[in-house]
Amino acid sequence: MQSKNPLELNILIVVIAQEGNFVRASKKLGIAPPSLTRRVSSLEKSIGVKLFERSTRNVVLTEAGRLFVQESSLSLSHAERAWDLARFQAQIESGPYRIGYSPYTHSAFLPLLSGLSPVIHPPANEPSSIVLETANTLELVERVLRGKLHAALGVGPLSDPDLWLHRVGREGFSACLPRNHRLAQKVGVTAHDLDGEMVFWMPRSLQPRFYGRVVKYMGSLGVRPIFREVKGEAHALEFAARGFGLALLPRSAAHISHAGTVFKPLTDRYLGIETVLFMRRDQRYGDLKGLVDDLFSQLLALKIEIN
Repeated sequence: MQSKNPLELNILIVVIAQEGNFVRASKKLGIAPPSLTRRVSSLEKSIGVKLFERSTRNVVLTEAGRLFVQESSLSLSHAERAWDLARFQAQIESGPYRIGYSPYTHSAFLPLLSGLSPVIHPPANEPSSIVLETANTLELVERVLRGKLHAALGVGPLSDPDLWLHRVGREGFSACLPRNHRLAQKVGVTAHDLDGEMVFWMPRSLQPRFYGRVVKYMGSLGVRPIFREVKGEAHALEFAARGFGLALLPRSAAHISHAGTVFKPLTDRYLGIETVLFMRRDQRYGDLKGLVDDLFSQLLALKIEIN
């Protein structure tokens, strides 16, 4: 095939296959329909294979065309990944480093993130070369894999072959209760105490695997709390303070005071939030590796393991 840009031709064929129509494909590609038709015909002639069956309204892939599009889609995906890698490397070389963290990250970790310094320190008159971003764990994973973040702290469990990840801490839950609640006089709250209670907690969409694991565990005990999703700790505390139910929060949130409420530890050892540090496995080298390894050591040294 005589072409100076085979990748561009691959894109044309894939878009036509997706749209099923030369006119729609030409609009999407910004190419006049006659020009697009000529280029496809030229491609088919050069490789000696008919890729499309044409009608007055639509185009349909031949079997050969289907195989071509299948392989072309893979090559385009690889090309996109190559661009991501190139952009990622450029960010590493020029900075700043971008570190993400979940809203459910233990509060003791945040000062470490705020005080994080790169291996190579910038001049004093330049802005910090560390940028912190917060998002839910699913978004953090996506940003790390796409090269938008260099590393992140999220809620486990996590599993992805493209990620280097290690647990750095685990903490239990506390129940925030109205002072007049039937459980407020107890030293600690058990999972069974939550049966039938209105419990304000994180949205399932933020941590679906973790959320599902907790609900499944509760069910195995015969416990059926009435979970109500709230966007953040402040909302959960407000609902508890107004007597609508109890808030299930990380134990480190107990330092947040709210009039008319008390915090009681949830004594079940199984119910806890696991914090995981992760980065892309293919970026484990150079200054970035040094930065993340240093952060990993500092996080472990805090020994956040509250059972």
